Amino acid sequence: MSDLNSYMDVPGGVYLCQVSEHISCGACCGLYNVADPTFDSLVDVLRNRTETFQQVERQVEGIVAFQQKIAHRECQKRPLPEFHHCPFLGLVGEGFSRVGCLLHPMSKGNKGVDLRGMSFYGGMACRVYFCPAHYQLSAAVKDIVRRAATNWYGYGLIVTEAEMLNAFFQAVEGRIGRRVEQEDIIDDTCLNAVRAFLDLKISWPYREHPRHGLCHYFFRDNLYPRPSLDYAVAGLGESKYDVILRALGSCFFSASRLRDAEDLIDGIVDMLVTAILSRVPDAPRSVNQPYSTSMIRHRHKR
Repeated sequence: MSDLNSYMDVPGGVYLCQVSEHISCGACCGLYNVADPTFDSLVDVLRNRTETFQQVERQVEGIVAFQQKIAHRECQKRPLPEFHHCPFLGLVGEGFSRVGCLLHPMSKGNKGVDLRGMSFYGGMACRVYFCPAHYQLSAAVKDIVRRAATNWYGYGLIVTEAEMLNAFFQAVEGRIGRRVEQEDIIDDTCLNAVRAFLDLKISWPYREHPRHGLCHYFFRDNLYPRPSLDYAVAGLGESKYDVILRALGSCFFSASRLRDAEDLIDGIVDMLVTAILSRVPDAPRSVNQPYSTSMIRHRHKR
């Protein structure tokens, strides 16, 4: 794989789409917009597509026939009907170890020929489009998420959750009194704390249904806005973690359930703050003594 991560024309200078042999994202192509977006189900779908495509002659007729076969073979029920799911998503890389585009010129069998013009959005969109996370996340957060990710499935679910990620790191910054930088997250203790937060996207226990909230629509046209949470049902006001709770597809029917959810997030924030501050012997604040918003704003202007 060429060093796509070095392309400086990528917004923010950090490439999020194809990161390494095991880390990549297919969310823009509707990867998770399927009836069953669980890991095992998606792996089966992508593997079957990849194996089938390897037998396809790289001509228009063969590629069209492949697309028709996929449409006939796979369930076409979409949680978000107007969010296109691309049938040319498959497994790519030396060991077919990550999700990617079967039409890409670097995909096996394409011999450097760019076939993406046959996709729904066309070749130009595939070449020049970057998801909102490229613009909304800082270079530090993007770098940290890339390094903390352990597989393509979880990475693609979380990296497009820009508001959720920003809310988490802002909570951490409120405790340490400054911005989180790449050099803060360099050891396993810090990375594991970040991973604990990233994993909530998959393992969150406060959903009505385990699959609810996995697929989300992150484009800027507001076609599928996230619903607000009814905190009145729990007898409480809006949570300080409202952005995160909505991103996780939460549902609360009691105050104790909401407090448990907040405590879970608090624990992960505390874990990362403690790990960061433990590397700075003269840190001016403890985990339980957060800086005020005005102090943080003042430090950011310096």
